[in-house]
Amino acid sequence: MLLADLIALLEGFQLNDSQVRTALSRLVADGWLAAERQGRRSLYRLTETGRHRFDEATRRIYAGPPTAWRGEWHLVILPPDSASRDELKKDLGWLGFGHLAPGVMLHPAPDRDSLASVIGDLPAPERPLVIAGATAFAAAPDPLHGLVARCWDLAALTASYRDFLAAFAALGAALAAGLKPQPLPALLARLILIHDYRRIILRDPLLPPRLLPGDWIGRAAYREARRLYRRLARPAERWIDAHLHGEDGALPPPDAAFRERFR
Repeated sequence: MLLADLIALLEGFQLNDSQVRTALSRLVADGWLAAERQGRRSLYRLTETGRHRFDEATRRIYAGPPTAWRGEWHLVILPPDSASRDELKKDLGWLGFGHLAPGVMLHPAPDRDSLASVIGDLPAPERPLVIAGATAFAAAPDPLHGLVARCWDLAALTASYRDFLAAFAALGAALAAGLKPQPLPALLARLILIHDYRRIILRDPLLPPRLLPGDWIGRAAYREARRLYRRLARPAERWIDAHLHGEDGALPPPDAAFRERFR
């Protein structure tokens, strides 16, 4: 994407040229983006690592909470002397794994592709032991809910989801009343919506319904994010089509994965 287009877009958030360039430089340094010069133009694109991270985050943000659970658990035992131990703990936490004990993490229904990717990126000697399977005997609800309370802070997530719903209540009411946003405001609103929602959903372990309270607020937050996203999508895409460019001109149309968001 052209730097000039990004600067024009982010002016809507009152970010100036220098702030945008600084942010992009940090993303390049962190391995998310690659910069390229074409004459007087600067372009930025996702690196292979950036694309990989983006795809994993996309699955968590847009796929929705799990709907079924077969009683299985994934237990990860971290290598005690691995140089990658801290980074692995961070990556597993990002996938929703909770801390059961020092060096032991677990999740009832992790994204298997993402888990395999995280482990596959490690050198063979530094890979953890993963034990997966169903419990040998059916457990009563109380021990399961006690395990959840021990490994995950659902109270903090509940507070974050409440704040999210309150922050977008006015926009939701306006759209329900017939507001038809113009393309640029729609795009800016969609960016803020997903920015705020992803900050919570990427901390949510996305536990199966059986392990959550019956009135779990995460489900309401997902429904509202989906509703607002769909109402903003069409005008937002019109602005993108008209104003954002790549190295060969207009950006390519969204792929099939885009159309599956919030399905």
